[in-house]
Amino acid sequence: SASQVADSSLLSFIRVVIEISRCKELERLAKRPTLQRRVPGYRVNLGFGLHYGWAIEGSIGSQHKIDASYLSPHVNISSRLESATKQFGVCLLLSEDLFKLLSEPVQRLCRRIDRVILVGSDRPLEIYTYDVADPGPEVEISEIPSVPVGQFLAAMVPPRSSDDFRQLWEMALDKYLGGPFGSEANWGMARDLLERLRDRYPEDAPTSVLLAFMEEHDFEAPPQWPGYRTLSEK
Repeated sequence: SASQVADSSLLSFIRVVIEISRCKELERLAKRPTLQRRVPGYRVNLGFGLHYGWAIEGSIGSQHKIDASYLSPHVNISSRLESATKQFGVCLLLSEDLFKLLSEPVQRLCRRIDRVILVGSDRPLEIYTYDVADPGPEVEISEIPSVPVGQFLAAMVPPRSSDDFRQLWEMALDKYLGGPFGSEANWGMARDLLERLRDRYPEDAPTSVLLAFMEEHDFEAPPQWPGYRTLSEK
């Protein structure tokens, strides 16, 4: 079914993120003295954008080298989501189109983090993340689970954020967005809730990102706030 494919796609990238964090060879290379002198504290971080839609596959190249390429507006959205992971400080960003295909148990483990217009698009898009955390080397994540993905994730690879955190975050996000048209925004209350979250979880990047954006407007929703913002970076 569509939900099984969507669930499996998310699980695949969660595995990639965890395997990268576990890779001793990457860690060894990142700690090379010459690299650390150029970029102190450098470590390998990769971001991934997940979206759902059609694409055209074609071959591009010459007689010496041919590569498969995929072209469509949806491919561009995936690329923009990948770029936006750096702005939000997360390793995974999911579009609402993919999120809606996920099974309900998997949806409950994800977190909606904003509503934005991506560069090159004119449609507001709700974006989500999965707060990936390595469950420890004793948990094998390379095998295909024998149970539904939602059950596997909840039991073996739960998100770093707790249920209570995600519920409080969703309350803050609702006050920030202000409904589908932004008319119900209450950035003062959103600020209070987000600062409570930041005090309890200072390492959460999306919390700091939203607070920084609201601070640019003195924590007052701009006039005619539409309930979304435009990301200026590709």
